[in-house]
Amino acid sequence: MSMIRTAFAASARSAVASSSRGFHSSPVSLKVTEKVAEVADKVNKKVGQSLASAIEKGEQATEKTKETLGAVKEKASEASTVAGQKANQTAAGVREGARDFKADVEKEARK
Repeated sequence: MSMIRTAFAASARSAVASSSRGFHSSPVSLKVTEKVAEVADKVNKKVGQSLASAIEKGEQATEKTKETLGAVKEKASEASTVAGQKANQTAAGVREGARDFKADVEKEARK
């Protein structure tokens, strides 16, 4: 039995060794490879340009948002200042009116 096994192993090794061969490249396969590489390069550049454009638009939108928020904050601050001034004027008017009323009541009480 070992003789059959040995003969089979020897013939299998020689069959594998004789069927092995190196890779073969032809001019046609090189042209296809170059074309694939060229298309891949173009796609890569186009994707990169699209991403760069999207990032730039995002940065512009962020800047515009900051400007808008700054303007809104400034307007809100001005409105708050004006409202505070009006409140102070109203309070001063009420105090003056109360003093006048008190003075009128005291005058009437003296009569």
